[in-house]
Amino acid sequence: MTGTIIILPGGERFQLEWRRTDPERWERRLKAKYDESRSAERSDKARCLCQHRGASLPLQIRYRADSHSYHLAVWPNEGPLHEKTCPFYKPDPEKSGRASYVNSVIREGEDGDVAVTLSIGLRRKGPPRPVDDTPLPASDRPGQARQRRMTPLGLLHLLWERAGLTEWLPQFARHRTPTVALGRIASAGTRIRAQGRLISDLLCPVAPGHEKFGRRFHAIVRTEGQENHLFLIGFVEALEPDPRGNFTMALNGQRDGYRCFLTVPAAERNRLARSHQLAAATLALPEAARQAHVVALLYVTARNIGTPNSRWRGWIQAEVRTGALMTVSRSMLPFESSHELAVADALVAAGRAFEKPLRFDAERDLVFPDFILQDTARNDGYPMEVFGRTNEAYTTRRAEKENYYDATFGAGGWWSWDATTGSRMPPFPSGRLR
Repeated sequence: MTGTIIILPGGERFQLEWRRTDPERWERRLKAKYDESRSAERSDKARCLCQHRGASLPLQIRYRADSHSYHLAVWPNEGPLHEKTCPFYKPDPEKSGRASYVNSVIREGEDGDVAVTLSIGLRRKGPPRPVDDTPLPASDRPGQARQRRMTPLGLLHLLWERAGLTEWLPQFARHRTPTVALGRIASAGTRIRAQGRLISDLLCPVAPGHEKFGRRFHAIVRTEGQENHLFLIGFVEALEPDPRGNFTMALNGQRDGYRCFLTVPAAERNRLARSHQLAAATLALPEAARQAHVVALLYVTARNIGTPNSRWRGWIQAEVRTGALMTVSRSMLPFESSHELAVADALVAAGRAFEKPLRFDAERDLVFPDFILQDTARNDGYPMEVFGRTNEAYTTRRAEKENYYDATFGAGGWWSWDATTGSRMPPFPSGRLR
């Protein structure tokens, strides 16, 4: 949230980061503006710089009696209207796989921070975390909240979402590079907590030519590596067998200042290949033939290796305990099939504004759009669905999706493409005139 500007009633500019860096100033200014903000018209209340349909989005100044303190909060139901990178942004869970989690898994703070319940323990030593297996009440909607823990895949999707990388606007063209994406991920990690720790404390992005990330990686290994597991995130170049029967993973830029050996046990490599078949198929292609990137979030044990006189002095050995893979387009947009990639690339080429909802840990029976156009006349977005298979189970699934979309958005109120027929992609719904 560093650098986020807030406009207080009367036009005074206020730094959101003061909550941490200058708490006395934070309390003093919010207290001084509390009554004025409560009585002000919507357009004159405290606000961030986000706008929706040309209008500012107000914030509330709240007083917490139990701690005698003041804080800023988003207005009810307006979190999804903020920019993805705004600390006050709150995704609509019904439009992504977030809907699969019970309420305690993702806990949104009033200041925009998020606390999550992970399926893995961060400390290298200690008893396993208990899992609550109490049956949940039945729901009328297929695939409703069942998940009680967030896996590394869910965390990867959360980081991508919080970094604003699921959203596309025409002005993003040529600015979405792997290094930029990882910089956004690093920033997003400062707003996510797990087991009392900021994810950023244990998160090591690996980016080509980024010396700061390389130095930070070594510092985190020295300060945290003995007590905690770490998270590595980067773009996979190769995953190849080694002479010992395991696998070696190479991340783009890994040997450029990071000086890291990254080992994947054979059992974990096989699990990754089974769980992420599209990513595995992409990595099986020669690098020059790949039409997409593979992102890895890896949960590792890491240590420095080499004696002072060793040729490997300053190198790090990291072993993957578990992790997750995700395929993303050249524009950094996630996709789950070649047909989705075709739609994403076509939308980017057409200069459209849209978002890509992510699955998180949801089972396949949860219904949410493949894409949501954000530049049509419909305020809530225009859902888009790609049908890409023809087997019997998928045919039943397709009927469920069609019924859901017709009931929710009305017949003809959503876009679809049956990619199994070999037909051309249908025209996209018209955008608003700019």
